[in-house]
Amino acid sequence: MALSQTVRYTIRASEHSGVDLVLWLRYLSKWVDPSGNIFSERDIAQIMKEKRITPFQKVILSRAIIPGTPTNEFVVKMRQPYDNSKILEMIERLKAGGDE
Repeated sequence: MALSQTVRYTIRASEHSGVDLVLWLRYLSKWVDPSGNIFSERDIAQIMKEKRITPFQKVILSRAIIPGTPTNEFVVKMRQPYDNSKILEMIERLKAGGDE
């Protein structure tokens, strides 16, 4: 059975992230969004059988694709742009010689 492009990419991402949980979660944030994920049931089955993906990574993935789980919510939140406007305002005030 040939592996889909999604499964091949997942294998490469798992190998690249290794034991780095944050990096693995960042990879997952590319595939999981509030409306669901890009994995088909067949993809998930192949990923779960893949020996190059660690058991820990499989558990994290399995929780990330279930809407409403803490892992899913964390991964989805990682997709959202960070609002750094308050930091930028503080930097501008400091440049202007003002206090925090």
